[in-house]
Amino acid sequence: MKIDKSAYGEDYNKERNDKLVKIASVAVCLLLIFVIGILAWALPQPTYSEYEKRDLNQMPEFSFESLFKGEYTLGIELAYADTFTFRESFVKLQSWMEDIRGIHIDGAQIYGPVPGTTGDEVPPASSESSSSETQSEPSVNPSSGSESQPENPVSSESSSSEPETSSEPQQPVVDEGEQGETVAGIFVYKGIAFELFGGSKSASEYYASVVNKYGDAFGSGVQVYNMVIPKHAEFYPFPKKYQNISNSEKDSIDYIYSMLDSDVKSVDAYSVLEAHKDEYLYFNTDHHWTGLGAYYAYTAFMDAAGLSYYDYGSYTKHTINGFLGTLYSGTNMAKALEENPDYVEWCEFPVANKTYQYNKGDLQNYFSSSVMHGYASGPYSYGVFLGGDYPLTVIKTNVNNGRKLVIIKESYGNAPATYIASGFEETYVVDERYYDGNLVELVESRGITDVLIINNCAAANTNFHISNIESLLTQSYSGAIAYPEG
Repeated sequence: MKIDKSAYGEDYNKERNDKLVKIASVAVCLLLIFVIGILAWALPQPTYSEYEKRDLNQMPEFSFESLFKGEYTLGIELAYADTFTFRESFVKLQSWMEDIRGIHIDGAQIYGPVPGTTGDEVPPASSESSSSETQSEPSVNPSSGSESQPENPVSSESSSSEPETSSEPQQPVVDEGEQGETVAGIFVYKGIAFELFGGSKSASEYYASVVNKYGDAFGSGVQVYNMVIPKHAEFYPFPKKYQNISNSEKDSIDYIYSMLDSDVKSVDAYSVLEAHKDEYLYFNTDHHWTGLGAYYAYTAFMDAAGLSYYDYGSYTKHTINGFLGTLYSGTNMAKALEENPDYVEWCEFPVANKTYQYNKGDLQNYFSSSVMHGYASGPYSYGVFLGGDYPLTVIKTNVNNGRKLVIIKESYGNAPATYIASGFEETYVVDERYYDGNLVELVESRGITDVLIINNCAAANTNFHISNIESLLTQSYSGAIAYPEG
């Protein structure tokens, strides 16, 4: 009997189309498996990962003993996991996808081993180390506005640079009886969220080697600086039962600094932050630091650069209240964090300036912007600093001291850049995740005198960020980069 399709109407057509889609999906999956299988057999197997900086697992040698112990089959599984076709590209893609989720911008989850898990923990720096010499949120729409000018900067030797600190939110008194919990890889204790630091010796060594490449890449007329920033868990007064929950960031920073060449200046932000650790340096609900924490690091850098800095009390300040940040989102909006919101205090940029920014993937066009974006609000309140993460921000001031600076950063560098730029004639803020240009070309073409590489400690131990910083020295942009003049 012939089927009258018209009797079924749209339901018949929909069912038929659904079947075709399912058949096509299965066919595509089988084809991909077949093609990847052929390529895995035909292409040479890699033995080393340049991206992860480690040897890859290879096919094990067969023996009956290893077979019966399960070691042989496990070895095959590890070898396939390490050497399948296009694995390196998939690993990079995974890092990129984690990065744009927001929480993983600068390492909000544990990177590397936690204490006691492997033999690759960062070793304590020796007493001879050079320490004494020493992440996103979406971009906010640009806006412009005039900047007020507070009084002239004071000398970095002045004792009047102590900021007026707010009475809230204060660090709570330690209660040995209160329990913390881990939510989505984030440690929550007393209404505060913490990223736990793992780090590794190999990652620290990789980072230091990349920073040294910058020292080698530029002549004597360009000074390279490196600043590694500790995060909140490093200074929080945890009770004894939690004191070893995170590896020592100081050990990691000292270890990195001990490996830097003599032509690279290490900036000791750790000491100045430690001296003010009871103040509001880090957010309760976001993985970034506060404007006050960034201010202290700014003073450390200006000291290293031989420049004066502004007294904190001289700035015109504003406050954004009710900030619930990335760690709040990352813990599925934990109630304890919701009850302990942050505020963002920001300072108006103190000198006349012209500021320009570029959209991602387009260095041939720039638009007028501003250093501070005071309309930032809600979960993007940290975007008040530079407006968020742009591949390149150019800040031209009326300082006229002949000093021109490049800052290479992830989002932790946004806040200090808004202070540091006031001490330079021109500042070029480069986000290592999004900038497509070549750093050597930028330095040479713009007459740069100083280069600052700034990272939080988790990012300085994460291959994704380190490899991005390394690539800036060799990558090239397809077109001609447009720079604002005048």
